[in-house]
Amino acid sequence: MFDMMMNSFSNCLRHPDKLFSGFRLLLIGIGFMFCVSTSAQFLINGIQPKYDKRTHSFLVAIPQSYWGQDYHATLSLTTNSSWQNAWIDGQPLPQAVTFKNINPDNVYTIRAFTDGEYTDYTLAFTYLPILQLTGNFNNDYSLGGVSLQMPGESQRTMKANIKWRGGTSNAEDRHKKNYKIQFVDDKGVTKDYSFFSLRSDDDWILDAGQVDMFRLRNMIASKLWNDFATKPYYASATSGVHTASRGEVVEVFLNDEYQGIYNFCEPIDRKQLKLKKYDENTSQIHGGLWKATGWGYSLFWDIPETMYDNTQPTWDVFELKYPKIEDACPSDYSSLYDAICFVSDSNNVHFAEEIDKYIDIPVYIDYYLFVNLLNAYDLCGKNLYWAVYDKQQSKKITLALWDMDSTVGQNFTNDSIPDYVAYDYAILNTTNIGLRLLETDADGYKQKVMNRYFELRNTYFSLNYLTNTYRYYYDLMKDSGAAAREEQRWSGDSDIAFLTLNFDKEYTYIIDWIEHRLQYLDQYFSNDLPQSGIHTATNDAVTNRRYTISGIQVQPSYKGILIINGKKYLVK
Repeated sequence: MFDMMMNSFSNCLRHPDKLFSGFRLLLIGIGFMFCVSTSAQFLINGIQPKYDKRTHSFLVAIPQSYWGQDYHATLSLTTNSSWQNAWIDGQPLPQAVTFKNINPDNVYTIRAFTDGEYTDYTLAFTYLPILQLTGNFNNDYSLGGVSLQMPGESQRTMKANIKWRGGTSNAEDRHKKNYKIQFVDDKGVTKDYSFFSLRSDDDWILDAGQVDMFRLRNMIASKLWNDFATKPYYASATSGVHTASRGEVVEVFLNDEYQGIYNFCEPIDRKQLKLKKYDENTSQIHGGLWKATGWGYSLFWDIPETMYDNTQPTWDVFELKYPKIEDACPSDYSSLYDAICFVSDSNNVHFAEEIDKYIDIPVYIDYYLFVNLLNAYDLCGKNLYWAVYDKQQSKKITLALWDMDSTVGQNFTNDSIPDYVAYDYAILNTTNIGLRLLETDADGYKQKVMNRYFELRNTYFSLNYLTNTYRYYYDLMKDSGAAAREEQRWSGDSDIAFLTLNFDKEYTYIIDWIEHRLQYLDQYFSNDLPQSGIHTATNDAVTNRRYTISGIQVQPSYKGILIINGKKYLVK
C-alpha cells in the first residue's frame, strides 16, 4: 500500500495540477496505517482487544448478557503477532477458552514469550463500546484514525480530522482532553456516519468530563433537557429538533493508552436544531445560530456599544455558528442584536406586550427552571446557543444548551467547593430577560413558571426520576468496570486538583444534593415569586471587590449580576 501511495505521489510531482490530490492521498494512507495498533497481538472471537501500555492490560467489549455468565471464546494470534508463545490463565494459545463468571472484578492473566523473554499482561471485559483514536493531536486538526468496537462486534475503522476541543480544558496542566472529530473518506472529503441510532453526520464530539468527579454530568443534564424541555416555536414545521446534545458512554483509548470514560456525542449546530438552511441560489439567509462564549451582552443588559460586523466570525462575546463566514459572507447577527436591544431598552409596557416576538418564552421558562433545578450557574448567559429558525418569517430567537459539567454541586474547578454550588444557593435569574419577565409579569409569567414547575415535579423533576437517571449511569460505569478503570487512570491528576476519584462517594453526594435541592425549590415555588429577588445597586453604590456568580473577579465597570460581600447584586 505504501509503494502504491508513493508511486501516485511521484506521478503528481510530474503533473503539478495533481500535486494536492496526491499529497492528500498520502496523508489518508498514513491515517489508515494509524488505525492498525502496534499491539495487535491476538483476537478473541475475531475481535482485536485494545491495549493499554501504561498497565500492560487488554480490554475487549462483549454483550452485557454475558455478565455473571461464562463466556466461551476462540483465541488466536494475529498474523503479524510478535508473540512466539502465549498462555492465558495457563492455557496455551491458540485454542477455545472459557472465561468463568464474567464480571467487572475478574481479570485474566496472559503470559507471552517474545524475543527471548516473558511478559505478563492482564485481560478484562467491558460491555461499553470501545473507541480508539490513533494519531497525534493538538489544537489544530490533523489526520488520524478512529475505530469503534461495539460489544461482541468487530471494530469499525474510519478516518477523521481530529483536534482538541475547548479552551481552558487544553491548558498545560489539563490531561484528559476533549476531542472534535470530523470524519472523512479516502479522498479526504467529509463523510457522514451514524452511531447509536443518532443522527448521520461527519462532526462528532468526545466529551471528557475533565473536571467532573462523576464524568457524566453534562451528558445526563443534556438527556434530561431533551426529555422534558418544550420544543422551539418552529418545531411543528420540521421534525427531529433537539436543543441539546445526545450521546452514548464509551471507553476511549488514545493510541495504546487508556483514556477512560467519555460521552461520544453530537454537537450543537444547525442540523441539531433543524434551522432553515442558507439559500445558495438567492444568497438569502434564513436560519442563524450563535454561541455565547462569555457573559457581557449574552445577559441582555445593555445595547451593545460596538455594532456587529457581518463579515466577522465573532461579535463581542458571541461566536457565529451558522451561517459561517466561509459559507455566507456577509452573515447576519441582526436577529440576536435586535433581541438584546429590545430586552435592554424597551419600557415595561412595550416589553410586556412584545417580548414574545423576540424570545421563545415557553422554552425560556423551561430553561429558567432547569438552571434552578441543577444549579447550573455556568449556564447563565455563557454557554447558551441562541438561534433563529427563519429570519425571513420571524425574528424570534430560541435557545439550546451545552457545557453542563458544573451542575448538581460540581464546581468548574475542584480546588474548592464554593457556596454557589450548594443545594440551597439562591435562585438564579442572571439574564435580564428573566429579571424583566419577573418585573413586568408579562402574560402571567410568574404563574406560568410556578405551574410548570409543579407539573414537572410530578414527572421529570420528581425525586424518583432524577435519582433513577443518575443511578442508571452510576450502575453502567460500575458494573461494566469502567468506574474502576477511570479511578485508576485519573485519580490524583491535576485535572481534578489532585483529588481521588471515587464514584461511590460522588454518587452518594449527588443523590443527597438532589433530594435537598428539591426541598429547597418546593418551598421557593410554593410562594409568590419575587419581583427579582436580587439587590439593586449602581456602580457608585458599592466599592468592594466584585465577582461573577462563577467566582471570577471583574472590574468596577462590569454590569450585571455580581457577588459583593457575599450578597447577590444587580449592578446597572
